[in-house]
Amino acid sequence: MNNTCIYIWLIILIPISSFSNERRIGKLNTLSWENYFNLGSNTSPYSAGTYYPDLSCVGAVVTDDLYGTGTLVAPNVVVTAAHVLKNYWSSPTPVPSEWQFILHTDYEKASSTVTYDVESIILHPGWNKRLSQNSGTGDGDRLGVDIALLLLKTSVVGVFPAKLPTGALETVGTRAVLAGYGRMVDGSSGVVSSSNSIRIGGENTLDRVVADVDAPGVDSSSKGGLLAVDFDSPQNNQNTLSDVSPTIDYLGSGTSSASPLSLEASSAIGDSGGPAFIYDNLGWRSVGVVSYGTSDSTYGDITVYTRVANHLSWIKSYLPSWAQARQISYSGWLELDWFGFFYALTSNWNYHAVHGWFYSIDSDGESLWGWQNDHVGWWWSGLGVYPFLYSTGLGKWIYVNIAKSNKDVLYYYDYDLADWVSLSLSN
Repeated sequence: MNNTCIYIWLIILIPISSFSNERRIGKLNTLSWENYFNLGSNTSPYSAGTYYPDLSCVGAVVTDDLYGTGTLVAPNVVVTAAHVLKNYWSSPTPVPSEWQFILHTDYEKASSTVTYDVESIILHPGWNKRLSQNSGTGDGDRLGVDIALLLLKTSVVGVFPAKLPTGALETVGTRAVLAGYGRMVDGSSGVVSSSNSIRIGGENTLDRVVADVDAPGVDSSSKGGLLAVDFDSPQNNQNTLSDVSPTIDYLGSGTSSASPLSLEASSAIGDSGGPAFIYDNLGWRSVGVVSYGTSDSTYGDITVYTRVANHLSWIKSYLPSWAQARQISYSGWLELDWFGFFYALTSNWNYHAVHGWFYSIDSDGESLWGWQNDHVGWWWSGLGVYPFLYSTGLGKWIYVNIAKSNKDVLYYYDYDLADWVSLSLSN
């Protein structure tokens, strides 16, 4: 038999057990660790773009003796797994001042400038309910409610937060990119090295998508959705989520490819809040949060993710305006990856180099409605649309010439006139 083996990565956290603090990460043995480290830091050839997400929004969630992973989804909001913070009903209530979010490729070497104190911890109400009913045991982590938020004392500067899912159902077979920190494990023989604190990236294929967990007798407020991937071997003989395999927990039946991807990665046994990204609707979106795994990190392991889309309303209720914007070191200045730099006031008035002053009601930054003057009226644009925008005042779609427009003049192409138009914004 071919002796080729795969190292898998695993961020594992079982606070009250002999495996406490154990987090595992792995790789294909045909590649060096450098490939996975380079993906984790988006070093060439794994630069952020349409094939790889920007992983700079993934950091370590740490306290004195526990570790996990979290994903920045707004300059001051982090999504992680609830069990990282409170795994049993008998566990002490997590104290925010005892936790930090470290946003660095190597969290143990991070400076204070990328270490963020936690202002408050918000466990999903469904998680709290399950813990109280099951004393922290049973199927609490299989119901798709293993999710929590960290609200940071200060906003992260210079990093684009991860985009949230659209809410549409993910597709089985979609390529996902994973990220996290942890120990190194051989997929065939076990642990190789326990010395690692570097963010590592990998990839896998969504093998299960569960929109709503089918758990009879469980109240809808105590359950959500799940995503799952399995750990495929190079021999193509470990396909745990195939259509002929036994059903696992609430994952249901389905199909799965037995072939590993070129940077195949998986997490198992425990859970630690690491993200799964997929490219959807013109952007990389964090669609899953690592909740648990099924075995000992060897071939055939299954990683189960809490499906983020089930909890969008809950998450968005804690997000600030312009959640998708990157904070700039100059106070008040923000940047959207599709709209550029602008200055935001608490009065909802904003200043943009191209559009000048515009008024915008609360926006997460995925798209926006802005008001300029009576002639332009309200205008709408968004990711993948801009510099096209729709103007209610003009009653039409226009194409803005960004190079020629400024705070005083909007220079745009009028498709009805088939000509360029110069419009004064001072009137």
